[in-house]
Order: sequence, then C-alpha cells, then structure tokens
Amino acid sequence: MRLRVFLTPLVLLLMVAPAMGQRALPVKQVVAPASDIESGLLKLPDPVELGVTSRTLLFEVDPANADAHGVIDFGFPFVIGDGATRVVFLPAVQDAWVGIVKAVNQMNQHEIEVRTDAPIEQQGVSIVRDPLPWGDQGRVFDAVTLPAGQGGLDIRVQLKQPSGGYILIDQSSDRALYTYIKQRGTLVDQPITLVSSLSDGSRIVSVQAIVRAPDGTRELIEAEVGEQQLSFVPAQPGKYAVQVYAEYANAENQSVMLSTQHLIEVEEPTTPLGAVRIVPGNERIELVFDDADSDDRTILAAEVWGRVDGVMSPVCWLSRVCDANRSLFLDTRWVSLAGADPGTLELRQIRVHDVDSMVPTQVIDRLALPIEPGLLPDESKQTSTGPNPILVTNNTATNASRGTLPGGHRLLLVHGYCSGGNPFTTSHFSGDIAAFSDPDSNRSHDAFALEIINQTAAMKSFGVAAHSQGAMAALHLYTFYFSGLDWARGDRLIQSVGAPYQGTALAGNAAVLGDLFGSGCGENTDMTYTGSANWLSLIPTSSRQQVWYYTTSFEDRPFAFDFCNIITDLLLSDPDDGVIERDRGQLPGATNMGHVEGWCHTTGMRDPAQCTDASRNATINARARR
Repeated sequence: MRLRVFLTPLVLLLMVAPAMGQRALPVKQVVAPASDIESGLLKLPDPVELGVTSRTLLFEVDPANADAHGVIDFGFPFVIGDGATRVVFLPAVQDAWVGIVKAVNQMNQHEIEVRTDAPIEQQGVSIVRDPLPWGDQGRVFDAVTLPAGQGGLDIRVQLKQPSGGYILIDQSSDRALYTYIKQRGTLVDQPITLVSSLSDGSRIVSVQAIVRAPDGTRELIEAEVGEQQLSFVPAQPGKYAVQVYAEYANAENQSVMLSTQHLIEVEEPTTPLGAVRIVPGNERIELVFDDADSDDRTILAAEVWGRVDGVMSPVCWLSRVCDANRSLFLDTRWVSLAGADPGTLELRQIRVHDVDSMVPTQVIDRLALPIEPGLLPDESKQTSTGPNPILVTNNTATNASRGTLPGGHRLLLVHGYCSGGNPFTTSHFSGDIAAFSDPDSNRSHDAFALEIINQTAAMKSFGVAAHSQGAMAALHLYTFYFSGLDWARGDRLIQSVGAPYQGTALAGNAAVLGDLFGSGCGENTDMTYTGSANWLSLIPTSSRQQVWYYTTSFEDRPFAFDFCNIITDLLLSDPDDGVIERDRGQLPGATNMGHVEGWCHTTGMRDPAQCTDASRNATINARARR
C-alpha cells in the first residue's frame, strides 16, 4: 500500500485563459521509480539510433529542363540491382505528365519500353495507381514495376503541361543509405548536422542536401570532399524539410545515388533553469527553478539521485508540464524508501522539452540539491490530503465551438492524424460508446490530448479505443493530465491499432513532397522518429502499462509482390501497414496483442482497413474500461 501512495500523482491545475473560452485543467506531477532510470526507459535517445534508412531515390523534376518537344531526359542511366525495379511518377498536377521507362532485358537484350498512357505489352511489367496516404485521396499516381534482370534503366517525362513534381525510384540497390541528425536539441542559430553512411560500411563519394526553411526559402549545401556529413545553421524557428542525396560506386564501379527525407523542428532556446531552490512543504518539497521569459508551456523532467550505502544511486524520476513558473515536486518518502542520504541528493539529466515539438531545448547534466536534514518533512506527521493545487497558464486553444460529448461511463473511439472521421466500424461496438471528432486536423500529441479533454468534459469516466496518432494522444493525456481516463473501471484502459509509437518515415517524406502536393493537414514532427523518441523518453512504465496495442500489415503471399500502398512501400521497411512499420509500432512496457497480416492502415489500400476488423473490434469492446 505504501508504494501505491507514492505513485499517486500530485494534483496541479493548468489554468487556461477565460478570454479564450478555455478552463482550468488538472496537471499531474509525474513520478517514476528508480527502475525506470536504471532500465534507460526515460533517458534521451541516442541520435545515432534515430536515423532514416532508404534504398530509394527521390528527385525533383523541373519543367524548365524540358526540350522543345516537352520531353525531360534525365541524361544518365540508372543502375539496376538484382531485383525488380519500381518507378513512381509524382506530378504536382493530375495527368500533367506521361512517364516513360526504358530498360534492356539482360538475358535476351530485348528493350522494354513502358508508357504510363499506353497499354502494357511486355510480360512481367505492371502499372499500379495509388494515392499518397496524406494527400487528396482522389488523386492517384502511376507506379511502374519492371521484372528482375533488367539493365540500363532510362527514365523520361513527356510534359502535357508545364508542371513540376518528383520521381521516386527503387533500383534494387545493393546497399542502403542511413542518415541521422546529430544534435538532440535543434535550436535557432545552432548548427544542425546530418550524418550519412551506407549499410555495408563502404565509402560515400559525395553528399549534398536541399534544405527548405519554414519561410519556403531553399538552400543547397554540400559536404566537404571525403566527408559523410554536412551542416546548416537555422536562422528561424519552425519546421525544416531536408532531403539528403548520397552517391556511391557499386561493385562494377557504376555510380548509384540514394536519398533520405527528413522533417526537423527548430525551437528558440529557453530561459536557463538556473540553480535549484528548495521550498519545504507538508509531505513534499518543491524544487524551484528560475522563471521562463514567457508562458509558453514546456515539459520539465529530472532524475533524483542520492548516496545509498556509500554509492550514488537513483531515487526517482520527476516530470510535469510547466508554464513560466518552473518547478518539480519531490515526495520525500521516495528518499526514505531508497535509503538515500538527504545530504547527498542531486538532480541529473535535467531537461526542458517544448510541449508540442518535444524538442529538448535545454539539458543539464547535474545540479546539486541543497537539502539539509531539517528541511525534510517528518514522515510521522505527513497527511494524506495532498498538496494545494498550483496554477499553470496554457495558451493552446481547444475547439470550443464543437462542445462536449454526452456524459456517462463511455468507451471513446479516437481517430488519428488528419482523419476524415471515425475509422472504426461503430456497429462492432456496444454499450456506452462515443466517437471523438476532430476531422482533417493536425495537432501535436499535447494539443490532441487537450482536445480529448475538451470533448470528454461531461463524461464521468472513459476508456479509449484509438487508431494511429489517437493512441499517442491518449497516452500523453493519461501521463500528464487528469481526465475521465483516471476514473475508468474495467480491464483495459487504452487499446490501439496502427499507432506509430516510435514514429513513421512518412513524416519526413510528406514534408519534402508537401512543397508540391501539400502535406495533408500539415507537417507533424511528433510522428518523426526523433520526435517520437523524445516523447517516449517522458512516458514512464506506469503509463505504458495501461496500453494494449495491435499492429497489422499486408498479406504476404508467396511469389508475389505485396504491399498496402505501392508508393509508401518504397519508403517503409517491410512489414508495414502502408503508413507505419511493424517495428515502429511497438511500445516497450505496454502489452503487445500481436501482429496480423491482411489489414492495412486505412481505406483505399490493397487490403481492408485495420479498424474494420470485426474480431479485433469485438475484443476491444469487451475488454475496454469505461
């Protein structure tokens, strides 16, 4: 029972400006045991592990390069590996191009020519037309597939009207390109370095990148000769789309080029935290830092360490959402439980994260805690009434015009990023249910969580069945804010399918392609590999244990080329559901309900949408808390 008391979060209030039609929201003081520190679960990720892997080349088509007949000939042969070759034509305007692909069969030296406006005449050649999952679902793009055994790939575009766009090529490369962002904190006026390497460790001949700033300006940067990394210095905060090109020579000394696409959020540096000041309380002490210069909300986190039997050891981990007033609350019973000497306490890995982008804007290795024995509360006099609430200012608007869903003890069906509506088959659910509705929206995990609070205000309690980003929003809500989730009764609190807990490579690709096609409802850095890892470093085991998750992928048929979406299949590692890779859908510390083939992320893909699985939905319905 004693440990259960320690794990109870402290109640704080997140105060929202009444003039904005908002209200006070209860904020949790998040506490995690030493085991979460020892396991590394709550440590900032190693940037080396958060890179993007690619075996494809995405390059831009400029209509100004067309000849007098409107033909763009890219002027060099693309090198084909041992497998099948796929070429996707992505014009900015529907039907603005005719794609032309030529190759030579290496067995009989017969030439293959495929036009996207003509019938297919060669055996083994196919053209599949698919949409971009984040774009206009009424638009489809031509994807040409050539069988293995081809050589001398030649690609051309015949312009029917002057329109730019991109071409995406899978050349069956004999190696993969891997690029990661070197810095944990990506801040204005501080260099950002991208480091590239090849999967077999071979040498990259040249590296260059195109950087698109938030204001739309572009910059071409090149690595020094012999270097495999390049850098740029962001001059403004916001989202940067970066495309890295790397060239290498294959075993036949032929030049091969691959690319990776990245979305990078850049933040302004935050006010330094300064030294820690100790404010004693009834059953806790407040660890107070210098105020920030603005009321912009951040997440503050720190490890507490102390000397146990002569050895510095972790005591607990603290975190909470803050405004300009930045502090953490330490229940001193954690110190007693660990057997730590109060005079040796210190904070380690103190960090400040932007609440929306999750970028760590400040990281401090360690700070002393000037606690004298007399400052610790007398445990025998501690009460169980809890601390008085404090106020935290929030400037994020929720959708006040939508109102709230009806009250009761409910199962809330939550859609994901940029969804047109509830993806679940409602008839598969029974009892008291409600559908969260925020169509065609792009929100950070935090803003998404606040909108869930807004729509569930009238509910006495609720559990969640979530698709895609809706799952991360629900987990974020449960971790950092009090809501009806904390009052739900039953078995499983948060159940999800198709949730990219560890991010998706499509976030970076959507940002690069968004120049011409739009990036759906907007760019979202919380769902990049880096943004997701930064966020997960703030989610303790106690929260993760409230999640039960499912992943799916396309049906893998023998001797067939399988996919959910042929375009995203070139950008993701198999198996995938057309939006997320199975490996990136894992949530360590939660309950993995397994992986099932034959279901894709959403409608319009080759296999049925994963939220329409009657069997899985019946299980979610039966086991849900409400």
